Amino acid sequence: MNGLWMTLYSLQHTLAPERGQPEDLYLRLHNPQRGFQVQVSPPAADGGLDQRLNSGEILSTDTFFGSFYRSYWEEFTALEEIAVTVRLQGQAAIRVFEDTGQGVRILRSEEIGGSGLRSYLLQLPPRPRGQAAPLQQASSRLFVEVEAQGPCRIAAIAFATPAPPQRQATLSIGLCTFNQEAYFARTLEKVAALAQQQEALRAVYVVNQGQPFQSPAIRSLLEAPKVHSIRQRNLGGCGGFTRSLDEALNAGEPASHHLMMDDDIVLDPRMILRALRFLDYAARDIALGAGMLDAMRPSVMYEAGAFLRPENRIEPYCHNVDLADPAQLHYFNKPAGTDYNAWWFCILPLEQCRAAELPAPVFIRGDDFEYGQRLAARGVPTVTLPGIAVWHEPFYAKPSGWQDYYDLRNRLIFGATYAGKVRQLPLAHVLGLITSALLTHNYMAADLRLRAVEDFLAGPDTLFAADPEDTHKAVMALAKANAPQKLDNAEWQMRPLSPGAKPPPPQRMRQLVLAQAASLLRTGLGPHRRRGRPVLMDSDAHVRNTAGQAYVLTNGPRSFHLEFMPDRGKLWRRMLKTLKLALRYRRERDSAGSRWAGQIARYRKAGWWAPVFARQDQEPQAAGTQKRAA
Repeated sequence: MNGLWMTLYSLQHTLAPERGQPEDLYLRLHNPQRGFQVQVSPPAADGGLDQRLNSGEILSTDTFFGSFYRSYWEEFTALEEIAVTVRLQGQAAIRVFEDTGQGVRILRSEEIGGSGLRSYLLQLPPRPRGQAAPLQQASSRLFVEVEAQGPCRIAAIAFATPAPPQRQATLSIGLCTFNQEAYFARTLEKVAALAQQQEALRAVYVVNQGQPFQSPAIRSLLEAPKVHSIRQRNLGGCGGFTRSLDEALNAGEPASHHLMMDDDIVLDPRMILRALRFLDYAARDIALGAGMLDAMRPSVMYEAGAFLRPENRIEPYCHNVDLADPAQLHYFNKPAGTDYNAWWFCILPLEQCRAAELPAPVFIRGDDFEYGQRLAARGVPTVTLPGIAVWHEPFYAKPSGWQDYYDLRNRLIFGATYAGKVRQLPLAHVLGLITSALLTHNYMAADLRLRAVEDFLAGPDTLFAADPEDTHKAVMALAKANAPQKLDNAEWQMRPLSPGAKPPPPQRMRQLVLAQAASLLRTGLGPHRRRGRPVLMDSDAHVRNTAGQAYVLTNGPRSFHLEFMPDRGKLWRRMLKTLKLALRYRRERDSAGSRWAGQIARYRKAGWWAPVFARQDQEPQAAGTQKRAA
């Protein structure tokens, strides 16, 4: 290898796409002379590149997974010297580019080549750090182009440094699953294989909250070294992840970090190795997360971390952005400073978790952002690292259901316990959530939101005195009682969408109130139209389009069709209950908030969770299929 550095430590290897993965997120290969894109080769047997180029063809890492996000490494590590290494056979020109958000420039360009497979080093000029650095240098994303000057074979492209890592990060993984064997088997197979290959991966904790596993493949994987299986009753995603964290904290030799990861993702296991390498160099404790790519649109970023806004709402970063377009990579030229990363893939520093204690028992929807704020209060930022991501089914693919209860209840809890971060939801907002459901004939959502407010006002000592599974069963029964009718997708997908009126502007309170009042009069007193049901997109299902009107609700992919029918009796009974609850919320909101703020800490303690877990452990086990974590 040419160059002056004698010892190099790899930071990031360029990855080729596995079968079925979108090429445009990994590598770009094109022939400028012929004007077409060339297919990228799959990974070599050793996991590296095995790409052959004809003269004039260009291989580029100007992609989401191919870029090196130098600004993130500079912000969270002490790295100063960076180089690019290329292993190839043949003649080629190599160019290293930097995108600063103010334009793209060439940092280094060199023509290389020889008869055999050889390695080449391109040292990059150092950048000023601290106060000496120009303001625009906060942004930096690097990528490499290799242009063949004859037949050429590329075996590897990597970013490296002469600086040794600060530590060797080790990892345990928590997988929580509930009756999703097909998805879970796919994820567990990849994780278990990686655990056998990587010494840094210490343990995999599988928390099964559903039926005993039937799949012979899963049963076999659960017997693999480092894999520990725990079965418990359904405590929600929060209870499953908390159990895995508790097991990791109480292991004989705990890892340095613990990965919370969903069971139903599409995982490229190389993402775990990338994350570990970043943690090897991290100069301080961080929570390290991966973005969520849309499994229905595989090149689209659904969320790369999220912000918690003062009005107590979540705002995803880089939402619905197609990263097949390199111009969109500007989102990652510098750290975004997001508040949390969802637990589809989020690595937590274990000793900081020990000090912060366990998540609060919120069952689902909110454990991740609540815990992220607790770590942030301890000086542990969340870093959603570009260049790592998982695929997950997008939330718009399924209609909202029983989750409405947890969404509202947990937002109210969060508003009460993090008053310095967000404002509590005002009465008008809470009232609007319920009345908008009523006036669109979604009596299920209205019932769930009414119950959510009632349970918040009851306070933590009352809510958490009940068994979490019993609470969930009551919520499920409430949802089932007024669930909309599911219609046959094959038939209804052929029907055209109905254009509707625009919704009233959310910032215009007077227009909102007038629109709801008109809808109430029409639905509550006027004639109902039940025939000729229009098909409305979810964004069009609002009071201006549903007054007195039966309709069918669908989404963009047309993956569901639900029938909603107006019912005068259901409307008025719930409207009366809503008005009573609104008066109670106005009267008791602050006192309930004070109880939540003062009492929530006791429900985060291992001592509170221990009997809950022990109670679950008494449930019958499937003989010969479950292995208790050591």
